[in-house]
This record gives sequence, C-alpha cells and structure tokens, in this order.
Amino acid sequence: MRRLRVCIYGGTDLQGMPTEFIAELAKRILSAMPAVIVTGGFDHSNLRPTAVSTDVAALRGAREYAAQEQRDVRDCYEAWIPDPTLDSRPDVRGAVRLTEADGITVRVIAGRTPLGRRLAMVAGVDLVVTISGKQHTEIVVEQALELGIPVLPIPNAGGDSKDLLEKYRDRVAAAFDPGALETCLAKVSEVIQTSPRTAATAVVDLIRTAKVGKCLVLLPYDPVHDGLYASMIKPCVEKQMIPVRLDRLPKSEAIYTSFADAVQSCAAVIADITILNENVMYEVGYAHGRGLKPLIYTREVARLDQLPVYFRTLNVRLVSSPQPLSVLIDDYLRSVKGVRRIEQLLA
Repeated sequence: MRRLRVCIYGGTDLQGMPTEFIAELAKRILSAMPAVIVTGGFDHSNLRPTAVSTDVAALRGAREYAAQEQRDVRDCYEAWIPDPTLDSRPDVRGAVRLTEADGITVRVIAGRTPLGRRLAMVAGVDLVVTISGKQHTEIVVEQALELGIPVLPIPNAGGDSKDLLEKYRDRVAAAFDPGALETCLAKVSEVIQTSPRTAATAVVDLIRTAKVGKCLVLLPYDPVHDGLYASMIKPCVEKQMIPVRLDRLPKSEAIYTSFADAVQSCAAVIADITILNENVMYEVGYAHGRGLKPLIYTREVARLDQLPVYFRTLNVRLVSSPQPLSVLIDDYLRSVKGVRRIEQLLA
C-alpha cells in the first residue's frame, strides 16, 4: 500500500497556538490514514536558536504518534533537504537542518538549491498544508496550485498563508468536495485556540475529500505527441488524477532521477508505444518493477506484431474507433486504486 505524502510547511518562528495545532495535525494525519509527514527539515536559525519551526512542531506530533503506536519515527516523518553544498538561507542567518541524528528519515535532494528543493518537494507529495510563513510559503502554495496538487493554507496564524488563502480561495476549494473548505475553516476558526486537536481533526476531515493521485504519462516529446497530450490525454487524466510529464517537471538534475521520483510518487502510468524505443522499454519495465501496472497502448496496429518478447506478455491495447483513447484512459484510471479520493487511495 502506497502511503499518502502530506507536506506541512510554514513559518520558522511560531509561538503558542500554531505550534500545538501543527503537532496535533501531524499526529491526527498519521493516526487517521497510512501517511508520511514531509517537511523541509528546518530546525532553527543561528540567529534565533530557540524559535520553533513548523517542521519541528510537526516532528513533535510525529514522535507522539510513533510512541503511542510503537512505531519508528523514521517510517512516518521525512525531511527533504537541499544539497548541503547549495544550502544557503541568508534570510535566517544560517539555517540548521534536522538530521538523521534526530531519529528521522532525511532525503537529500541532490544538486538542488533550497528553491529547487521546494519545487521538487511539492511535486513529490500528494497534498500540502501551510500555516503562517512568508516569502517561501508563497512559492510552495503557487507551485502546488500550478501542478494541481491539493493545498490548504491555514489562515489562523496570519502570515502568507492567510493572504494566499484569500488570493486563491476558489482554486484551493476546487481540490476538495463542494463546501468542504468553508466547513473546515469555520470549525478551525471556532476551536483552534481552545482545542487544537479538534481543529486538526477538522482539517483531516477535509483532507479525506481531496482529489489526489498522480498519473505518469510516458510518450515521445515531439509536436504530434504534444498535441495529442494537450487535446486528449491531459483533459482525460485531469478528470480523475493529476497528470505528470517528465519534461514538464521542475528539475535541476538528470531526467532518469526525475523519472524514478515520478514513478515512486504516482499511482498510475500511461505509456504510448506507437513509437517504440529503448527509453519506453526501460520506463515501462521500471514501472512494473515498482509494482505498477501501466496502461500501454499503440495507435498503429502493425506495432502489435513488432513488440519485443517481454512486451508480448503485457496487455498492450490498440487505440481504435470502437475504443478510443479517451475510453481506454478513463477505464484504466477508474480501475486503479487511488483514483480521485484519499479513501480510495488507502483502500
């Protein structure tokens, strides 16, 4: 079962209520569903060593959950940090990151600056929650919206999260059930000061209605396939999942690394083998090795007689007028666990 990756992102100097709420939120998420909390691994700055960051507050909740359930914190909390040689945060006068010595899983995003890490982190998770924050929180929220990943800015601690919710309220709401966002925010505003746990539970209830799940689309990069992707594949996938193309991911390293990351974070794969090449064979094989069952199709009947021996054991579909590509995609995505709802992702 693939666990839900939930990124919690926000301020680096929290006081009072936000700290308790974030800890409860991390704990409630982990208790309610098979999930992993993902943060940027910010411990503190040398300028303000006693300040509590969103990342540390979330770690507190993860540790409480792990102790209660007798689990290893490394299984439920990950810090995604930039390449140490490129990690510079002059705005906080020397960032100190969480490390494996804190008993967590640390994932170094090789070759990426803090900005590149933020973009990669958002692209690699299923859902994002932000609270407070400034400057960089805007990048995280806008990246999530651009990629179609559900994002929830919690407005009650102010900062950029409050402003971003006001700015993008309709787009934020569209990722959840109709009316669910307003119900959640009303409850959070009512109880967050007196009962952070109840407020966190309201957020988890909202998360359960989110449209999540990614579908990796493998096809040649040329004008013909770009047109097919834009006119048919992308709209079909977007009805049920988030489409992902390797050439359109924010990246600063080799494409094979982006591909491995994409397969790990996607619940479905669609492969066009009308033009069969070595990359396609490798990518389809890798996806199978990771436990995925891709939809493999061709638009040319002659391709069926030219398949390599290993492909002949796979269910390669022929796109034809009685069964157009849109129907194949729709049927495939509906058959994949994880389509559209978190409840189905976890089924």
